[in-house]
Amino acid sequence: MSSSPAQLNRLRQMWREKRPTFGAIATMPSVQAVQIMARLLDWIIVDLEHGPIDLTAAHAMIAATTGTPCVPLVRIAANEPWLAKAPMDIGAFGINFPMI
Repeated sequence: MSSSPAQLNRLRQMWREKRPTFGAIATMPSVQAVQIMARLLDWIIVDLEHGPIDLTAAHAMIAATTGTPCVPLVRIAANEPWLAKAPMDIGAFGINFPMI
């Protein structure tokens, strides 16, 4: 019996197929809000640019998407490539660079 593993980042396939995706930007450090949204959305951007979300809260918010079809992304605070390292280390599947 052969089965292929589930695609880790299903957004890539959806975008290749030119299918619309739906998501939201999480601007408050709420694991509970992310758990609810992750059941309904294709992606969530955890916003480190605006608001009170730090890396510890971002890690918990990313973990809240586990077991759902939702892909966790992070918007970093500034257009500096070195700022993308920590969010990727804590589980973000992609980075949104501001001001691009």
